[in-house]
Amino acid sequence: MSGGRRAARASSFGAAAADYQRYRPEYPLEAASLLIGDLGPDSRVLDLGAGTGKLTDQLLRLGVQVSAVDPSPEMLAELSSRHPEVDCLVGTAEAIPLPEGSVDAAVVGQAWHWMDAATAGRELRRVISGAGRLGLAWNIDHTETGWLSLIDQVCDLPRGSELGRSTGRVPAHPGPDWMPFSHHEVDWMMTLSKEDFLNLWQTHSQWLTAGEQDRTRWMARWRQILSTDPQVATLSTVEIPMTTECWVTRLRDHR
Repeated sequence: MSGGRRAARASSFGAAAADYQRYRPEYPLEAASLLIGDLGPDSRVLDLGAGTGKLTDQLLRLGVQVSAVDPSPEMLAELSSRHPEVDCLVGTAEAIPLPEGSVDAAVVGQAWHWMDAATAGRELRRVISGAGRLGLAWNIDHTETGWLSLIDQVCDLPRGSELGRSTGRVPAHPGPDWMPFSHHEVDWMMTLSKEDFLNLWQTHSQWLTAGEQDRTRWMARWRQILSTDPQVATLSTVEIPMTTECWVTRLRDHR
């Protein structure tokens, strides 16, 4: 993917902030717990690339304090409307708007692939004190077989092509200041109406940056699959097998 195309897709979500919050999958509480480990309620966690706060929701349930950073004011407005107590700051992973040593850990949900890992790793080294922990998470929907594979094949550019990860889906490492990743997975099932399923697909970057002709063609084909494929044609809701992948590392010499 060209740099310009990648940048356009990375910055496309703000225009769909309300739909992103409404239709994108949540994170299992178990996954959020894996990301932050045994941090106590007095701990402060940076949710980097926080978006509308899908991961912040679960961090707050775990009792930690959260600072949310995202480049999109529209996405942060959605987060702030639900959690006015959270400190929301417009910024990027490459220039985090927090002072040195101001958080105990950081998490990144569904966004590390948009960031420059090496630069982000140095910035996170600057702002993290205490536990020195960094947790990355991705919600992966399994679309390899059956009717879901037909849905996935409709777009000319399949979702996930921007992730930039190897066949084993190992994320880019944040650099020499950090230990090797440990890897954890949480399997779960997402159930939603057919219409909400279509709305969900309209929150992905390849839809948001596509032309009207492509969007019309994709939507017509998706509706055809949902109404004619024998696996789902008679159903009012659909189930999507999900895995939340968690990757955790620590600073080699955390303060």
